[in-house]
Amino acid sequence: MAEDKSAQVLSEAEEAEEEAIPDPPEPPPLPLDYETSCEIELTKEQQAIVKAETGRDMKVLVLEDGDGMLTRHMRDSNPDDFTIMAINQATRLNEYDADYHKYLEDLAAWQESLNEPDPADAMVEAAQIAALQEAERLKLFFQAETEACENAREMAKIYWGKKDKPSA
Repeated sequence: MAEDKSAQVLSEAEEAEEEAIPDPPEPPPLPLDYETSCEIELTKEQQAIVKAETGRDMKVLVLEDGDGMLTRHMRDSNPDDFTIMAINQATRLNEYDADYHKYLEDLAAWQESLNEPDPADAMVEAAQIAALQEAERLKLFFQAETEACENAREMAKIYWGKKDKPSA
């Protein structure tokens, strides 16, 4: 009976692993994931403009500079362009924050939707049942061995004609 339950629990655990679990939601792509970048420190005035326009505190503007052209031509750049780029970047970062918040909510909902026991728990339960079955098997084996030894002793007494010693 216990063997049947162990086999059933083990097969249920294997079936649970084989079942297709829905994929978790994908996080939004990082907005400033540049291989090579250039960081431009914003002036206090630029920081104030970005904060007023987007509500985001921003001290550094990060721009992609894979070919190094931006860094080489920094002296020719107009600071007003960097202010506009900082506002655009702050807006993208705000959108990313909102998207990431939505992703976290979706991820939590996905985890709750699974609402299934961990397959590892079922495997542990099957292993515990198997261990209990093995312990019971060994107990019965040693009981039978003890009984066989006692029977052999009785047979030896009869065969060799020995009597039990009287107790004192």
